[in-house]
Formats: sequence, structure tokens, C-alpha cells
Amino acid sequence: MSGQKLDLSVLVPELRSRDLLPPDTAGVFASGSMVRGWGNETSDVDVHVITGSLRESSVAETGHVSLEPNILTYERIFVDGRRWDVEYWTESQVDQLLAKITWEAYDSPDAPWSKLSRTELGMLERLPYAVAADDGAWLSAVHQRIRDSAHRVILVGISLRESDGLVEDAAGQLAAGDVHSAVIAARLAFNHVVDALQAHEGQFGSLWPKWRARRMTLIRSKALSFETYWKTETMTTFDPAHPGGWVEQTIGLCREISAELEV
Repeated sequence: MSGQKLDLSVLVPELRSRDLLPPDTAGVFASGSMVRGWGNETSDVDVHVITGSLRESSVAETGHVSLEPNILTYERIFVDGRRWDVEYWTESQVDQLLAKITWEAYDSPDAPWSKLSRTELGMLERLPYAVAADDGAWLSAVHQRIRDSAHRVILVGISLRESDGLVEDAAGQLAAGDVHSAVIAARLAFNHVVDALQAHEGQFGSLWPKWRARRMTLIRSKALSFETYWKTETMTTFDPAHPGGWVEQTIGLCREISAELEV
């Protein structure tokens, strides 16, 4: 299974030619499907530019983070017909984000990692397989900080907590006779526990469920084979006449996987 991959050598020249690299740029990297070789004709290119100070954008869209400053800015351009989404972070914002996932933060009663915004979580999931488009010095240092942190444990834990809560919901709904809600809760619980399993194996991406099957092909886990994963993902054994059986089977599988991954 193969796909289109980004030519990293074009990134910096293209951005520079459009005046999209501020003088205080500290790092430039790409992430997403085009970096991983999973791209197709309609895939966007995800570019991140790290700067010393907050950059003003010509695009009205901004993102909000629980950092200072508390916004991100964006540019959207088209290169040879393909859309590039350029996201700007300051060095300070990244430093603050990484401070939330240190081992000290993980052990802290304040648990700053438990308050990660969706955008912050997305950055933490992208960074491990981000690829530098410049000399790589800035990204290399960040990768080392991630390796020395509680990054994996935290991301596994976030997905596990989501799954465990939904498992309890599904069990309670089933017992109360609310079978339709139980089916939905069990399916969501399974999605989250698979995300946790994949994060445990270094395949992060809970915010991008469309790649869940692709990530599953990259891991070899005794807790869940690809065959069992795909059968559950596609609800192959679901019997509309007896939905409760599928719910019980699925939440049982979730509990088995969760027990293997408890952090």
C-alpha cells in the first residue's frame, strides 16, 4: 500500500517566495499524510513554521490554545493545485506545550497535561513523525525533548480514559435496555482503545481516525490483531436482531486491551 509523498526540498523556497517566512523563523517542518507517504491527489500539505514572535496573518482564521499567546495564525496557499495549510507557532508556545508533558508535570497534582486543548493534542500527535524542511536543528532538539518526556504515557492515558468511560456508559445503557445508545457507546469505546493501543506502539493520531486502519497495519500487538480490529471496526459480527451480543463482545474486548495498557 503506497501513496504520494511530499518533496520537502520545495517547502522553504516556496514559502520564502511568498514572503511567508518571517525573519525570526526558528524552524520549518511538515507533517501529516503527505510526509508519511499516505497522500493522494486531494491531500493537503501540513506545514508548521516556528517563529520568535507571534506572526500576523492575512487569513481571518485563527486557532486557540491554552498557552501564551493564546492564538495561532495560519496561511492557506495553493502550490501546483494542492492546498498547503501553513500553521505558525512561536518558540515560546512550543516550550509551554512541552512543559505540560514532562515527567514532573505528569506527576504534578495540577496535571497540566489533562487540560490540553484539541489543537495542542494535535501538535503532540504530529510532532513525533514531523520532518524538517530546514537544517533540522530546531526539530531535532524538540524530538529529543519528546523522547525524554511522558509524551507516550500521557497520550495513551488520554485515549484510555475516554474508552473506559464509554465502556461503563455502554454497560449501563445495555442494562437499562437502551440498546441503541449502548451500541454507539461501545463502538466509540473501541475507537478510543485502539487509539490508546496505537499510541502505546508509537503510532499517534487519535484526532485523525481516517488513518486508524493504516496505523493498525504498522503495529504488531498480541492484544489486538488486525483481523480482529477490522472485524470489530466494520461491525462484521453485528446482528441487528440481537445487538446486545455485539455490545457485550465489544466492551469485553475493550476491557481486555485496556488491561494490557493501563498506565
